[in-house]
Amino acid sequence: MIKKYATYALLVLSAACSDFDEQEFTVLLPDAGEDEVIFTEESGTTIQLDGSDSEDVNGLEDFEQQWVLDEAPDGVSVTLSDPTSLTPTYEVTNETAGRFVWRLILTRGEQITQDITRVDVNPANAQLLLVNAVDGPDSASLSVPAVELNGEPVAALSTDTTYYNIDLNIAQKSDGTVAIEVPYGDQTLTLDANLEALKSYTLYAVGDAPTPELLLVEKTLNQNTLPPTFVGLDAIMLSPGIDNVQLFIDATSINFGILPVDNLFIGLGLPDSFGVLSYQQNKEIIFPFNSVVPLPIWATVNEQRISNDAVIGLPNGVEGNFGTFILLPDSNAEFGNTLTFINNSELLPQ
Repeated sequence: MIKKYATYALLVLSAACSDFDEQEFTVLLPDAGEDEVIFTEESGTTIQLDGSDSEDVNGLEDFEQQWVLDEAPDGVSVTLSDPTSLTPTYEVTNETAGRFVWRLILTRGEQITQDITRVDVNPANAQLLLVNAVDGPDSASLSVPAVELNGEPVAALSTDTTYYNIDLNIAQKSDGTVAIEVPYGDQTLTLDANLEALKSYTLYAVGDAPTPELLLVEKTLNQNTLPPTFVGLDAIMLSPGIDNVQLFIDATSINFGILPVDNLFIGLGLPDSFGVLSYQQNKEIIFPFNSVVPLPIWATVNEQRISNDAVIGLPNGVEGNFGTFILLPDSNAEFGNTLTFINNSELLPQ
């Protein structure tokens, strides 16, 4: 809800005057209720608006109220049970999807105050995570103007603290894309993204600091798609100018020695491998949920180390988790690059 209160300055006068019209020295406080997200039943759903916390600051009850529909999903028409009640209801079908914006207007004589509430019905959410993979001085932040999303700044070579739910019922333009903006330093990077409901995406700010660009990657292996008893792993190479990257692992503690990660996967009987990756290339695999061991993993080119050690940062024995190895450019690192692991599962909206 968004409060639009009249000024409180008039209240001071009530204490100083003994002969006054009480209505002229009081304030109406509208309250349209909290914003809601509603998932409908198969047979449809009754939704109730709640303006019952609306009041007069002095406890007077001689005001009138009226609900007005400011916005509705395209092609959807609804009727309030009683638009002059503080708690009216309306019906929506199971096929309804989108945002209703209701305005509660309180009036008494010439006094008019109002508040709004938003009701999102059957939101079609895509999940989006921002990673600032640029080795530079500036932070980046995620913005989706259509849903009034403005994320927190993400420092260089860092990951945002959460995935954001993007309601495609609201965010999609007429061509089906979603306008995404990423303020970076004194510029704004833009992307018209093709997002699908119930899918997870990572948006990377990549490249060199003066001229970064945006790279959108779908995480096809996520909490909704992983088979039972598996976790999802992916690797992406984001150090500009570096190709033919292969991950190595020190598996001597489990009697495999030091070898390419893919060779270990073959030894474990896994069907997938990361392979040799080039700049901006991403590869996903599945891994047994009870075989997650924090062994040192690093990036190589022609078997020469180009990064620090990282480990699979997922809990052993927990299925459905998913994470990402990211090779980042890092001028302050020993090898000029940093290999990091993100536990994407920990960043999912709760």
